[in-house]
Amino acid sequence: MDEINVRLDRHRRWLSQSVGLTAQELGYIDEDLASDSLNGLNNVADSLGILATYYGIRGEVAVSDGEASGWEDVSRSMMYRYWALMLNAKTFSKTSFLQGIKTIPNLTNQLSIAGCLLAGLIVADRRDLAASVADVLAGMLTINGAVDSSYLEQRRFEPFMLWLYSVYSQGETLPEIKSMDLGIYQNVIDEWTDEQGLAHALQELCQYHLTHAEDAGGTWDPEFKYAPFDLLPVEVHAIFQVRQQLGLTVPAVSSPLLSAETAALEHLVIISDQLAVQVETAYERFFGL
Repeated sequence: MDEINVRLDRHRRWLSQSVGLTAQELGYIDEDLASDSLNGLNNVADSLGILATYYGIRGEVAVSDGEASGWEDVSRSMMYRYWALMLNAKTFSKTSFLQGIKTIPNLTNQLSIAGCLLAGLIVADRRDLAASVADVLAGMLTINGAVDSSYLEQRRFEPFMLWLYSVYSQGETLPEIKSMDLGIYQNVIDEWTDEQGLAHALQELCQYHLTHAEDAGGTWDPEFKYAPFDLLPVEVHAIFQVRQQLGLTVPAVSSPLLSAETAALEHLVIISDQLAVQVETAYERFFGL
């Protein structure tokens, strides 16, 4: 539990230094939505990402302190992550034709967020939102230029989440995934029908999560560095959820990650708040969807 408690202490200090952050970002969002422009919506995505981090951290701390209301902040964080991802993806699709003419931000920085968000949506059984995120994630893996190729070649978690989504949705697995090296996540696929082997694979995933929830520098970009995904074992519970829906057993796994208060993901209900509805309305109005 030491790794979790150290991170929680850091989160508490960060919150104490973040007074006024939400009011500032909400003000920016109001201005950018009023501009009714692609650039404005791109700025909204950035502000949503900042707010998602704030509420993700606040929710994790509250839940760890035994406050059930913390799950509302976690829900808010995930909805903000969802709309930030949708806005970033749409902005990329609308401007990608300019590559080679001017520098266009791609979706490399959104890849791990998309994977974690998909896991969380599977846990909450939000099939509508999960389908949209899976489409975006599939595009990241297959559309040229969506994600830096050198970065994509190293990734394991995000392709695995698309595999898991195909099981969850009873859909086709993306052909490209079948030839990918999924590293530690391949063990889950290989041991899917062996409860004992799967339990061992899941225990390894829990330890992997704990060691990849902190960005300590270096060449590897940790999959779980963004709150609330740093302390919520969404990918492990997504596996549990899919197996339960298929009528399969859920192996018993012992790990500090699954023993923490933030592992009680049966309390996770992802719903829109007023800001999310406001952004959704602006998204549909601007893009005609």
